[in-house]
Amino acid sequence: MNLYISDLHFGHVNVIRFDNRPFADVEEMDRCLIANWNARVSPDDDVYIIGDFCYKSEHTPGWYLAQLKGRKHLIMGNHDGITLKCPEAVKQLVNIDKMMHIKDGINNIHACHFPISA
Repeated sequence: MNLYISDLHFGHVNVIRFDNRPFADVEEMDRCLIANWNARVSPDDDVYIIGDFCYKSEHTPGWYLAQLKGRKHLIMGNHDGITLKCPEAVKQLVNIDKMMHIKDGINNIHACHFPISA
């Protein structure tokens, strides 16, 4: 199964306030995001992370990716520089690109973190 998610911002303390996320601290947020991901994703699922995976974290992006089920694909966002510079993270990603075309059943999906004007 293909699954899609964006703007996780693992480890990003300020995103709790910026996005009004219901967590007391970044540790609670990270634990909840990891638990929710693993409750939904199976090892055979393809998960398309549409940007902003991890930002300003005490842990490496590879540390987070190692805990998450599924085959992970990264569509780069504006806060993914740290993920791209982390060799252990890059090894855990099936592919990395700025935009991806995904065949999902009868649907053709074009995934990009940034808005595309028509």
